[in-house]
Amino acid sequence: MKFFKRDNTLWFMDEIRKPEHMHRIGEVFRIREYLLRKHNICLRPDKAFKEGDFITSKMVFNTIKSIVEAHTSYVVGRQVSISGEPEIVTDFNKIYKKGRYPKIDYELTSDLYKFGNAFEYVFLDGDTIRSHVIPNESAFPVYDDNYNYTSFVEHWKDRDLGGDEHYIVYYPDRVETYLNRSLVDTKVNLTGLPIHYVGLDKTDIFGDGLVADLIPIMDSIENIMSKLDDAVDNLSLNPIGVVRGKRIDSMIPSDIVGVILNLDDTGDSDFKWASSTLDSKSTQLELENLIQQFYAVACIPASMYGQSNISNVSEVSLKYLFSQTDNKAQKTIQSLTDGMFQRFEYFRKLQELRSVHKKYTDEAFDSLNIDFNLSRPVDTNSLMSDLKVQQEMGAISKRTVIQQSPYTTDVELELERINAEKDGVTNEPKEDAEVTPDA
Repeated sequence: MKFFKRDNTLWFMDEIRKPEHMHRIGEVFRIREYLLRKHNICLRPDKAFKEGDFITSKMVFNTIKSIVEAHTSYVVGRQVSISGEPEIVTDFNKIYKKGRYPKIDYELTSDLYKFGNAFEYVFLDGDTIRSHVIPNESAFPVYDDNYNYTSFVEHWKDRDLGGDEHYIVYYPDRVETYLNRSLVDTKVNLTGLPIHYVGLDKTDIFGDGLVADLIPIMDSIENIMSKLDDAVDNLSLNPIGVVRGKRIDSMIPSDIVGVILNLDDTGDSDFKWASSTLDSKSTQLELENLIQQFYAVACIPASMYGQSNISNVSEVSLKYLFSQTDNKAQKTIQSLTDGMFQRFEYFRKLQELRSVHKKYTDEAFDSLNIDFNLSRPVDTNSLMSDLKVQQEMGAISKRTVIQQSPYTTDVELELERINAEKDGVTNEPKEDAEVTPDA
């Protein structure tokens, strides 16, 4: 790897203020604020009504947050399966368990759906391999003019007024820590630069998340629903009283209900409640189309959120129903797979530095593969029947059956239990032969 020497040792302070970073970080903060229920509808102004202030409706639907959680759980809700040569698979599964990597995978996938980018730094904590998920708002990957990944800056500022600024600068060979403008620590980088997971929907070197596509549609839905709520409250449930004829000088209570109003007995005298007829058909048409587009862009079946009834669905229908979700998941899986194989390279390096001092051959390392166990609803009886038929035909192995089974969470542990049961069965006939009388 080529190293670039910089004359300015504090170059990273200028780097994080470049326009491309400022724009991306601003978008990250906008999305984070939105997911914390700070929507545009909250800025809707109040109005004067009936000699008082009318607090306008501000309906906030946090459906997008549920969409992100649904997609994330769909892809990594069930732990990924590592396959390959038994020894290296067993070791990496132990690393996954001790380093709490299922949670790391969930955080990375969630960031990919929210922002289109995710960042992970693998390090050695004592004798345990762990990962640090770097928040998007603190992450500044540095690429040169040829799109080569050269360094990385992690930056945040204390929330206190005039708080300190923290910088962690990652180079391929070392990690430098700065407090404001002072270098406070330098350590050897045992792995490499933080892993940059990039969504396939990307602009230049940075990905583009799903949330940004959904916000404009949800803003329109919230705007219509809030105005509709005001219209029902003002004009249907709280109409304005109108008197025709002689002027009435006394005040009529705004909340008048169930009383009698006496008017002069003239032919022109009249009193009625002025109400408006809502154009419900036009409102319904616009809302239906907005909701349809929302779920189309979100790639989520509307039935998951009660928009349609679903019952007695076959396996084929389920696959069709979740086809868009599967397509979206496959794009995310491609991004995750690239990063995870880089993570495995770092595992391999750190295994040689741990107390176990394990070194893997190229053949063993190249045998590794990652299988994502999507959380798609399945017809369990049909699935188990198909797996049984394929195994009886000799088309798939027992390991594959266990991996595909919805009842299995740990493939390696299940195989160990099966082998242990087999060993127990082989000893049982000998014991029975001693006590079983001859026929």
